[in-house]
Amino acid sequence: MTKSELQKAARAFREGDSFLVLSHINPDGDALGCMCAFGLAAQSLGKTAVLVSPDGVPDTYRFLHGIENVLPKVPEGARFDVAVILDCDGPGRLGDGSDSLSRCGRTLEIDHHPGDDRVSDIRLIDSSAASSAEILYELLVEAEVTITPEIAECLLTAIVTDTGCFRFTNVQPSTLKTAGELVDRGASINRIVHRVYETRSLASAKILGAALASLKTTAGGQIAYARVTREQMHEAQADEGETEGIANYVRSIRGARIGILFREAPDGTVRVSLRSGDHLDMSQVARLFGGGGHRAAAGCVLSCPLDEAIELVLGAAQKWIKS
Repeated sequence: MTKSELQKAARAFREGDSFLVLSHINPDGDALGCMCAFGLAAQSLGKTAVLVSPDGVPDTYRFLHGIENVLPKVPEGARFDVAVILDCDGPGRLGDGSDSLSRCGRTLEIDHHPGDDRVSDIRLIDSSAASSAEILYELLVEAEVTITPEIAECLLTAIVTDTGCFRFTNVQPSTLKTAGELVDRGASINRIVHRVYETRSLASAKILGAALASLKTTAGGQIAYARVTREQMHEAQADEGETEGIANYVRSIRGARIGILFREAPDGTVRVSLRSGDHLDMSQVARLFGGGGHRAAAGCVLSCPLDEAIELVLGAAQKWIKS
């Protein structure tokens, strides 16, 4: 990401009046934090920003400022000056939102994932950044947006969640510098950590228990994995977002280099979350199945029965460990 690219993106933001803001399927804290921050920034300048998440919003992130503006689909027939793709390493990860890109004058992409499958006219890509929020923060500063406490908290939530509270190996000095500036601008780490990591719904706790009860290991204990079925989700009255964070519990098993959560979705597909704390690149495994992500955390979706999905992904992960 060069200075000229940053300036070009800032011009697109200042000149545009209407924005379609998209991110990846099964959104996490970085995706939703960036979406809300961008929406608030656009709103502060009198611009229109339509935020879309086809998979909805996990209950964990309902505290984010502006989250009430996130829609499940793009309004019928709506057109936009700029499509903004946040934290997404390819059109295949946009879900239904990718169908709306043709209704936008141009496309701005802000991302920290590696990958060459890009569709944008303007690209702010920095794979050395721990989160996409760090890149978005640079853009907003370049565009001379006033970073309010609300915008700062959305961005800091994105950084906190994508670094595991600054525990992951993706943390750089620049990550801590940006986090410090966001705290100076009014964000509260205490509030973020409490809402994301220390508060669970009853349904979320039940699903966590079901997943942990299914825990198994393979590859001599190097891979830990768990499953959640549709029936378990129904019995717990849990929505899809309430499995957020379970993969990190799976990865925490002593001796495990990889943690994997397999979850049956309502449409019969299997959502796979991969985590690594041992420098193994999970995005490479996810891409074998049309997914993506980054080294420490990645995901994919398989259209096959749960047992078959487990066999396929475990096979790929075992090969990756040996390579």
